[in-house]
Amino acid sequence: MPVLPAFLQHRPKDPVPSPPITTFYLSTPPSTPYPNLRPIPAPSTPRPLPTSTLIFSLTHPHPSQSPETAFFLACLPDPISFLYHSATVISRHLSLNPEQGVTDWRHQLIELALEDKDGLAATSGGRIGVSLKWVGDVMRTVERGERGVDGAVKEFKGVLLHELVHTIQHDGHGSTPGWLIESIADNVRLLAHLDPPHWRKSGSGNREKGWEAAYDVGARFLVWLTDVEVSSVPGQVQAAIPVESPETPIATSTSTNTAAAAPMPTQYPLPSVSESVSSDAPLPSPKRPRPGPFPDLVRLMDARLKYDRWSDSWWEEMTGLRLEKLWEKYLEYYSE
Repeated sequence: MPVLPAFLQHRPKDPVPSPPITTFYLSTPPSTPYPNLRPIPAPSTPRPLPTSTLIFSLTHPHPSQSPETAFFLACLPDPISFLYHSATVISRHLSLNPEQGVTDWRHQLIELALEDKDGLAATSGGRIGVSLKWVGDVMRTVERGERGVDGAVKEFKGVLLHELVHTIQHDGHGSTPGWLIESIADNVRLLAHLDPPHWRKSGSGNREKGWEAAYDVGARFLVWLTDVEVSSVPGQVQAAIPVESPETPIATSTSTNTAAAAPMPTQYPLPSVSESVSSDAPLPSPKRPRPGPFPDLVRLMDARLKYDRWSDSWWEEMTGLRLEKLWEKYLEYYSE
């Protein structure tokens, strides 16, 4: 019997990967008889919503086909609940009325997607994309014993919180300097006690435009300007998240298309061997002179950026000093 050529021989087909799973959730005000966060069917048509209401969606590969997804969901079994509670905490740090918080969200649909891409995370509009390659890197550090699961959980929460700030904060119609956008996001992360151990200490940074390092450097600069004691900030995000969701979400497979501007990638700086990696700096003398403080500085900026384009003159208008002078005073305050 003649032998069939190799290209004609029957070969088992590679298993077709399951489509991504997308689940939608609706948040409702506490005064309603419904749970504050509950799964809903995929919205088929646009519907008007109260300005205080948010819809969340979670998209990810099936955990059985993605070890990274399985690890992420093992660390954060209910990431949407975390985002929901975090949105309230963030709004208190950005709103001029902290008790009331945000009453009209910049984006009412917040999408969280775990996807196979390079980088760490990126946000565009209301869409947060988290790199499963980065999740895999974190997973392997746990497997090698370089960090514990608790450290991975805190890292995931910190990055999600940082990205969520980008969906809530105002950017002056795209005019705000990138370093300030990232610094405000990490400022909220720091106040929420989700800063990682490798962040640079207070007073770190170059003398020449050191604020442009952004992220942790900018976050500590803003904390100094507002004079907020991180250890005394109420409403820690970690304490606000329930351990278990009151309801078991039902996954709904759908396709989600989002047309938006190019996502803003998050690229956290790695600790330098020449810099201290301690999250805490020695406390300076309470008698050391300093400008301010300006406790509502970040809130005033965000409120103004909702309507106006950014101007560097705001620093002097809101603090009485130019940015360069404020930075100089900041470095002097922590100098030994």
